[in-house]
Amino acid sequence: MSITRTVARNTLFLSAAQGIRMLLGFVLIIYIANVYGVAWQGKFSILLAFLNIFQVLASFGLPRLITREVARDAAAGNRFFWAGLAGQGLTTLAFMVLMAGVVALMPYPADTKQMLWLAVLALPLFTLYSVAGALLRAHERMHYLVYAEVASSIAQLAVAVILLSAGGSVLALAAIRIAGLSLAAVAVAAAALRLGYITRPAWDGAFTRGLLRQSTDFFGMAAFDALLQRLDVLILSVLAGEIAAGLYDAAFQFVKVLMTLVLSFTDAIYPTLSRLHVQARERFALATGKALSYGFILLLPVAAGTTLLAPDLIALLYRRPDYAPAAEVLAVLSWALLAYFGQILLTRVLMAGAHPHLAFQITAAMVGVGVVVLAGLSAWLGPSGAAWGLLILYSGGAFLSWRASHSYAIDFNLLCLGRPLLAAALMAATLFFLPGLPLWAALLLGAGLYILFALGLGVFDRGDVQVLRSLFQR
Repeated sequence: MSITRTVARNTLFLSAAQGIRMLLGFVLIIYIANVYGVAWQGKFSILLAFLNIFQVLASFGLPRLITREVARDAAAGNRFFWAGLAGQGLTTLAFMVLMAGVVALMPYPADTKQMLWLAVLALPLFTLYSVAGALLRAHERMHYLVYAEVASSIAQLAVAVILLSAGGSVLALAAIRIAGLSLAAVAVAAAALRLGYITRPAWDGAFTRGLLRQSTDFFGMAAFDALLQRLDVLILSVLAGEIAAGLYDAAFQFVKVLMTLVLSFTDAIYPTLSRLHVQARERFALATGKALSYGFILLLPVAAGTTLLAPDLIALLYRRPDYAPAAEVLAVLSWALLAYFGQILLTRVLMAGAHPHLAFQITAAMVGVGVVVLAGLSAWLGPSGAAWGLLILYSGGAFLSWRASHSYAIDFNLLCLGRPLLAAALMAATLFFLPGLPLWAALLLGAGLYILFALGLGVFDRGDVQVLRSLFQR
């Protein structure tokens, strides 16, 4: 199977896994928002922010390192699994204590703190899920992650219906996440065991310590990346309160879907880039350049269309009038998506190559600057300020990552984005002068217009057309 089709297949599976989780999770969030209001959505966004950050911190960068090493040497998978499980088990215990302590210091209401303390129990479950999942990613068996997400999402939805319909407190939100991770961890570990990637226990203290030392750069990059992705909610919730965090999260939910697709794509291409960097540097540079080009070509019309249709999208999802200010936030976040794509893909490129330390340094710098930028803009403009801060941060991170990856001679030029940008602008201008269209009609018309403008302006060259055709050939 060609590299293009392999990456496309893996992206499809990872996107399906994330998509299933997001779809059912989105149903839950919409239920919370429309029945319980902005404050409860703010609490739930705080819960997800804490879990996302501390799950990544507890993993200590080991899953990403294990994926890279096992992708290069499949026979070593069992040894890396047990070493990763032991090493991440130790770091997880440490960060469980740290999370409980941080929650105690936060200026949240008592029920929010109790919810977060209960959620600490999700961290050990994530340890098994992430280490076993690293083996499946390394062997490019991404479809098993889809099965795990199906089990997880069904469990979460079932627990949500039972507890929330019975009038449960906000503690039910933590129980939902714990139930979902339990089934996901069991499903992923069972798949890796069935495929023979996990065999007899192979405990090796020296190897585990060495693995933890090697994962330092991966840990730093992943930790700062996790902080960066949820720093906005944490800062906004402290400075402006849970209602402001709820409004921001209402807009972010739409962009989160697209960010997850971006992350699925970068996770899918990461093992391939790791091999190409060792085996074929020219193809490594070409694959990275094409990934950047295709990503921006697809995301530019999404950003332009979302900016134009933001009020309609918010009104469709949230039936309460107090959610109207979220439209302004969504318009800004749609452009932050472009910067996010550039930054996340280029940091994966640095990690797949020989410069994971640069990815760590760039992400650390973004977090350091982000605290100041997000705090200042959130205090000044509230939820909209947090969105502008995110756009500034990811734009700066993408620029620094691009500069750091110059030694790879990536086959990509920013000038090539002129035509797709013009096509997206023409699409948005046409929709602007056709007011009153139903949302579904505007979306379909916008997609059709962009394709026509892109073809007319020559966005896709002959090589691009051949690549796209290859994805659908048997």
